[in-house]
Amino acid sequence: MASPDADARALAPAPVSFAALASAGAGLLRSPVSDQACVYWRVRITQRLTDRSQLVHEIASEEAFELRWGRGDRAHDPNLDVRVRLAPEAARIHAPPVLHREGTPGAEAAARAFGLPGPLLVEEVLIRVGEALSAEGVISDLDAAVGAAPFRGTSRGPELVDAIVTVETKSLAPVLLPWALGTAAAIMSAMGLATYAAFRANLLSRAVPAAVSTRLPRFFSPHAQLQPPELPHPRMP
Repeated sequence: MASPDADARALAPAPVSFAALASAGAGLLRSPVSDQACVYWRVRITQRLTDRSQLVHEIASEEAFELRWGRGDRAHDPNLDVRVRLAPEAARIHAPPVLHREGTPGAEAAARAFGLPGPLLVEEVLIRVGEALSAEGVISDLDAAVGAAPFRGTSRGPELVDAIVTVETKSLAPVLLPWALGTAAAIMSAMGLATYAAFRANLLSRAVPAAVSTRLPRFFSPHAQLQPPELPHPRMP
């Protein structure tokens, strides 16, 4: 029989933060947009009514799934992992969306699944089995608090409430940074060449008239003037 102190410790909120893998709860789900197997889906549908008006619908799955956390050397055996139940309505789930534009198969599938006419723009969020997650929240375990008796247990096990769950994604910074630096270097090099070419052309444009004026013959001198022709003088015999 559990002691009152043990019950108090089990009922006390325990804030945690950990990395886990997504696992199915009662069973796998299917996304109504892409038909992919998942443990959680959420769609944000923008329905265009006219050129100036639109409706936005947000729909998500309600089935609970599990966060599987491996403890050290036991991580290789999934049966020994700690499983924490997560109800989507008690969590904020952040994941990168996939965009389905108007007229694409995903947008047309959403129109059929939810009976929405007109052009649709769909943003789809999925959590697949085995996807890496980071979670934080408060652990609640009522079964441990009441001693998990046959007629008093909830059969839920530990549950994460007030949760924030984020799908871990690989950062593009290691890929984008060299590309950005290379692009910036190329742009600066092109600007330097253009500046040098303009400077050189300016110098040449100033030097050419002086060189030409020094090479002109004398009779092309601007100060030279033509004298009137002299009349011939008759010779005396």
